[in-house]
Formats: sequence, structure tokens, C-alpha cells
Amino acid sequence: MGGLPRPDAYTIRAMRLAARVHAFSTRYGLWQPGDRVVAAVSGGADSVALAWLLHDLAGRGALVLAGLAHLHHHVRGTDADDDAAFVQALAARLGVACEVGHADVPALARESGRSLEVAGRDARLAFFAEVLPRFGATRLAIAHTRTDQAETVLLRLVRGAGSRGLAAMAPVSGVRVRPLLDVGREELRQWLTARGERWREDSTNLEPSTPRNRLRHEVMPVLSTLHAGAERAVARAARSLAEDAACLDELAADTAARAQTRDGGRVRLDLRALARLPPALARRVVRGALETLDPAGAYGWEDTEAVLHGTGRRLDLGRVLVERNRHTAVLFNRGDAAGATPAVGQEGAWALPVPGVASHPARQWEVEAAGPLAVEAAPQPDAFRAVLDAEALGRHLTVRGWQPGDRVQPLGMRGRKKLQDVFVDRKVPFDERGFVPVVLDGRGRIAWVAGHVVGEPFRVTPRSVAVVVLTLRR
Repeated sequence: MGGLPRPDAYTIRAMRLAARVHAFSTRYGLWQPGDRVVAAVSGGADSVALAWLLHDLAGRGALVLAGLAHLHHHVRGTDADDDAAFVQALAARLGVACEVGHADVPALARESGRSLEVAGRDARLAFFAEVLPRFGATRLAIAHTRTDQAETVLLRLVRGAGSRGLAAMAPVSGVRVRPLLDVGREELRQWLTARGERWREDSTNLEPSTPRNRLRHEVMPVLSTLHAGAERAVARAARSLAEDAACLDELAADTAARAQTRDGGRVRLDLRALARLPPALARRVVRGALETLDPAGAYGWEDTEAVLHGTGRRLDLGRVLVERNRHTAVLFNRGDAAGATPAVGQEGAWALPVPGVASHPARQWEVEAAGPLAVEAAPQPDAFRAVLDAEALGRHLTVRGWQPGDRVQPLGMRGRKKLQDVFVDRKVPFDERGFVPVVLDGRGRIAWVAGHVVGEPFRVTPRSVAVVVLTLRR
């Protein structure tokens, strides 16, 4: 009988692998026909296989292979030079353009205090962001495999990551796509060998000092002896956790409306409402607030626990500061505090010159000092305005929040009283007391508990020559 020749075993394997990659890309929407895709190619087996697979898929109209991108890290001397030359030669064989960039990764690591691995990753991401527009491309394909995924899950597991972290690498991250996440590293090497294709070996992948290398060469082989499909099973767990994390994130977004309020650059969390939620949802609401204020930050379990259950009234989480009471936590970006009056003497205290203004960085309050004024020119005091003797007060004031042990001599009293007792008498809720501004004179005496009590030593008397007017705005 006539007909087409029967494909050999290699051809069948190649067709199956390309079909799997195409099915994976379709399932997760990695690209559409006509999308211009750039392949990130180091010269190693995984990225060389990626380049050839994308070339094959481009030939079927699944995408347009716009070119290859390679970053020279200046880490391995002439070996790195040979890597760049190899990738350029590969691009010529594929008939596509090639962009080779350069970054002194060792110098970047020294300057930033980061590891070579982290500095190299950041340098690559910056390079790829520059390259993509030059190709007129909308996608950058990265050769992360199922093996890389399993390694990443295990590394994050020993660091205590939750479901979001254990979900590891997503098939799509912005413009970056990972079409090989369902293919094992060894499978790709066998595929390349069957095609007669070569690749470059990076000697740094053998260094035992790197956690990933130790996991790759010591731990994964042991796991494979315990379960032959360990790599596939761990990667499958990552997919399952990714779906769980997405579901919880969606529920947390719906829940956030009941547990938080936003006011300009701050987020106020209702800790009582969060305490009624399942812990997984509560932590996600807090993490969402942190990431809203600092989108580039990486916040984990310790950070969310500190906000939810910490004992300190003031938390420093890097770019986000937190003022926490029993029932409320107010979060604000440190950058929002940059324009506030400089702190003096202690954390959470702001200088108030006379005349001048002190503003809480989270916009909780603003206190203005006007004067000195003639006594007869002073306005009538009220709950949000105090009139004090200018000479007794002085011109170097400080505003801060309530602190345990604070005592004040209220107007008309001979002795001092605990500020905590003043709050109790005036029925100030506990979770609001930390947000009441307290004005102190240059000797540290409480002159005004804003909105509540004027200190007796600062009262206006018939002997007063001038006054200072303090005004509270919220």
C-alpha cells in the first residue's frame, strides 16, 4: 500500500512534546497566534530546548518567535563569553535576531549586599524589560521547568511559606511566560540529544554552597528513591496550592471591605473583625493592605502575625509603619512620613514649633500652634482649641501619642492624674487612646491632651502677657 512514510520514534517524541507545550500554553493563555515572543536563552539545555520548541510552534502558526535574548553576567570569564557566542550562533540557525546584554553581576552583588544569584536575577529582569520593546514583542518566554518548580516548592517549604509561596512559579507573570512548567529537565535533555543538539553547561550549577544546588544534587535524588514520581507530585501540589491561594485571595478581597477602611495613604484595620475570620483569610486581608501600601514589598507570615497579634504599639515593617492598639491597626507607607515634622527625642514624637504645625504621618491628626498672641486677641477655647500661657509654654513643643505612665495635672486640680484615668473618666475607647495627640513643653510636661484636658501649669491668668493657641484637626 502507498501513503506517507511512517514517522520514526524521535519524530513521534518531538511531536508529542511540542503538542504538550502547545496544550499547556493554550490552557494558561501564555500567548495568542500572532503574538511576538522573545526566548530568554542562557545556553543551557532547558533554554536551548525552549528556543527550538518555540521555533517549532512558530512554524505551526501558534506564535511568532521574535528572537533570543541573552545576558552576559561577567561571572565565569571566557566560559561566559563562549555562552554568548553559542546563543548568537543558535539564533542564526533558527533564523531569528539575537540581543546580548552585559551586566557586572559580581559588582552589583557587592554594591547591594545581595547574593550573586539574586543580583543576577534582578539584572536579567532589568535587561529583559529593556529588550522586549526593541523586538516589538509582548511576551518573554523563560525556560523554567517542572524540575525547577519542584525545587522551588521545597526551598520555600523549609522557609515556612504558606499556600501562596508554595504555589511557586506561575505560568504567566505579567509579560513573562513559562511554557515548560509541565516538562521535566531530564526529558528536555533527552529530547535535545535525540535531535543531535548541543548545549552549554554552567559550572556554577555544581557548587554545593548554593542551596538550590544542594537540593538538586543531594535531596531530590533521595526523594526519587522514596517515590519515583516525586518531582511530578511536588509540581502538581504547587498547581493545587496555586488554585487554593487564588480562591482565598478572592475571598479575602471580598472580606476586606468589612474589615478595613482606606483614607488617602493609610489603611485602618479593624482587628476585632479580623479576629472573627478564619486565620487564612485574616492574614490575606493584612497582606493585601501591606501590598497596597508597598506594592514592591514581600510580606510574609511573620509580618501579618505582628499586625494581627503583636504586643507593640508601633511596628516597623520596612517601608510600612504600623500603629497598633487593641482593636485597631493603622498602616501607612514610610514615604508618607517623609514630609512630616522631624521626630525629636524618641520614635513617634514630632516637633511643634511656635508658630508651626505638627502632622501625624498617617494623617491621624494635625496640631497647629499659633502665636504668641495678645490675650485679648485669643479666641474662645473649645474641645478642639486650647489657649495657654505663652511664657509658661515656651516655643519648643513636642507632640506624641499616649504612653503608659503618663501623668497630667488637669486644669483646676492640685495634683497630677494618670492619663489612663483621664481617658477612663472621659470614656475614650481603649483602641482610640493611642491616636490622641499629647502636647508637651520643653521640660516634658503635658500641656494639652488634645481634645480633652489642658495642663494646670499652662492656664491663662490675669498676669498672662501673651497666649499660644493650639488647634487640633483630624
